[in-house]
Formats: sequence, structure tokens, C-alpha cells
Amino acid sequence: MTYIRRISEDDSFVALPNYRAVVAASPERAIVLGCWIEPGGRPPLHTHDVDLFYVVLAGTARVRLGHDEHQAVEGELIYIPAGLPHGSDNQSGAIEHHLEILVPGLQPGAPVQTVLETANDVPPPTTVPFVRSVTHPATVTTDRERRRLLADASLGVEGARVLWIESTGPENPGPRCSRDTDRLVIVTAGRLNADVGAESAVVTAEAVIVIPAGLPHQIWNSSVEPVRFLEVELKAPTAYDRLMPQ
Repeated sequence: MTYIRRISEDDSFVALPNYRAVVAASPERAIVLGCWIEPGGRPPLHTHDVDLFYVVLAGTARVRLGHDEHQAVEGELIYIPAGLPHGSDNQSGAIEHHLEILVPGLQPGAPVQTVLETANDVPPPTTVPFVRSVTHPATVTTDRERRRLLADASLGVEGARVLWIESTGPENPGPRCSRDTDRLVIVTAGRLNADVGAESAVVTAEAVIVIPAGLPHQIWNSSVEPVRFLEVELKAPTAYDRLMPQ
């Protein structure tokens, strides 16, 4: 398998009128979609059985969140908890481009979404949606890196930890390492060096790097130019533990 996948409209399919999407990654604990809403595109009100992170990369769209609305703009992450009725509407006159990160991944045969007539068709979830912007001050700053925490358990998100990172090189690759969590690195601007398993590449925007738990890897910026990326840490699945050899 390849651990590095591009996110390109050239690979997309028509999912709805004036709405295109591409499945960029679908590891066990998440699904990453690249989406493009053309002017006039209006995906219907619907729910998911899993949490959704809606990350705006370009343009703007009105996003309905239950009985409320939010005018989403570039640089925002919108957390939509499982079961919350939501939809979007692009009347801006330009294409809106966003990522959708579904956590955890859907079970085989499960519907991607359930379309609703009104937000009253389902009971509201106990978890509250929220919006975070990458333009706000970083939560951690070093000589070469700025990090901003966008979502984690402190905000009611149990399935994932999401960071926005801006890194300026040149950096040394450092030793190969592994984690006990699955990791998604989504490059949104610039280029990032990646050595994952036996695969090495200079990863340019837009692309996602899928790093399963326990896999040795290195991620670094060898350029003087800044690179911006989302890092999503996912709990490794336990569903297959009982299948491990004894």
C-alpha cells in the first residue's frame, strides 16, 4: 500500500449537484474526503453516525449546525459531533474547498449519511459543536514551529486530537520513531519530507500521509519555506485484538 495520497479535484467524482468529492484516505479509524462545492451547491441536511471535522481550505460557505448557522471561511475547523443535523450552502459565487475527516471510520456496509427533512427529525447529541480558527495565536511556539490545538478530549472530542502546525526549515530528519496512535498528516501548504515504512517522498500540498500505529517514520521540513499541515492523532483500533496470535 502507499502511505502518501494526493488530494486532487482531478480524482474527484460528482457526489451531488455542484458538489465533488474524493476519498483521499480510509484507514480503520478515519476517512478523509476532499470536497469542492461549486456556486449554488447545497448538500442536504443530514447526519453521520461518527464525528466530523470540517476544515475549510479555500472559499466560504454557510454551514448549518442543528438549528444554528455559521458562515465558514478559510482557515477554520468546524467540529460536528455524531448525530448533529448539518448541511452546507455555497452562494458566494466561487468554489468552496474543504476537507471532511470522519472519525472513527465507518463500519462496512454502514451508510455514509442519513438525509433529514428538518433538524427536529432526530434528538440533538449531548456533545456541542464548535469552531476553531488556525489564525488565532498558537498554543505552542518554538524557533522553527508554531502549533495550535484545534480539538481534543478537553473540548469533548474523545476519538481524535487535532493540531494545526506551521514549520520552517531546514530541519534535520532526526531518528525514525513510531507511536501507539494512528496518525494522519495532511499537508495544506508547502512541502514536507516523509519517510514512512519503506516509502520516502517530498510531499507537496495537498496530500495526506497515513501512518498506522507502530510504523517507524520520519516527518521533517528540509526547506527554508514554511510548510503547514494538520496532524490528527487517532486511537488505534482494539476491535482486532482478539484475533492476535496467542
